[in-house]
Amino acid sequence: MEMRARHDLLSKLLELVFPRKDTITFEVVMNEDAMDHVMVAVARKKAAKAMQKEERDLQKFASVLAPASAGKKWVADELAVVAESKEVAGDMITEAVVLGEKAFEKMGKWFISLHFSDQLAGSYKKVLSFKFVLPDANNMADMTKLVALVPFYIDLVGRYKLSSARTKAAQEAFRELQGVRQETLLRKKAEKKKLMEEAEAKLSAEVLRKKEEKERNRQMKKGAPKVKMLRS
Repeated sequence: MEMRARHDLLSKLLELVFPRKDTITFEVVMNEDAMDHVMVAVARKKAAKAMQKEERDLQKFASVLAPASAGKKWVADELAVVAESKEVAGDMITEAVVLGEKAFEKMGKWFISLHFSDQLAGSYKKVLSFKFVLPDANNMADMTKLVALVPFYIDLVGRYKLSSARTKAAQEAFRELQGVRQETLLRKKAEKKKLMEEAEAKLSAEVLRKKEEKERNRQMKKGAPKVKMLRS
């Protein structure tokens, strides 16, 4: 009788208790001039909080938004939105998106998350990411509406422009950041110059000390009594 390896048996048991689901991720790299300042993510509440803590761009620039007031829900109750601003989140999550209460009842079991950012760290800075559960062959048709989000958002984000107020705020924030960088650069230059001047001063002091010591030795030799030895 051939026995299975112990770790294989454990993995099978775990899969029976906690069935693993296959997932599929679509990542769209946007051109630099085809995406404005957009940062928004949507996932189930627990996952959204984890994304905000773990994803560097969301951690630095975004926060979990408070649920919308009654009558103005933009996503199903199970979901949470992480965004840089409510304005962007509201513009990105429209009625056409299948994240509302009714649509999510049917399609939600296949949805994991979406994450759009113009501040990603890595090879590509502006990326749209969609993550779904991959159904079995019998339910593949259910993925149609979710997969349709990919071209929908490529078009929406590509055409999206911030309001003049937020554009101005973003520009001011950028100028402020540039000012901080310039100030830091000037401070470093000043510190470097000071260190060089101190080094030169120490060097000059050492040269002067040696010169004075040499002169003092010369004067001592000059003032010393001369001794003359005679042979008889």
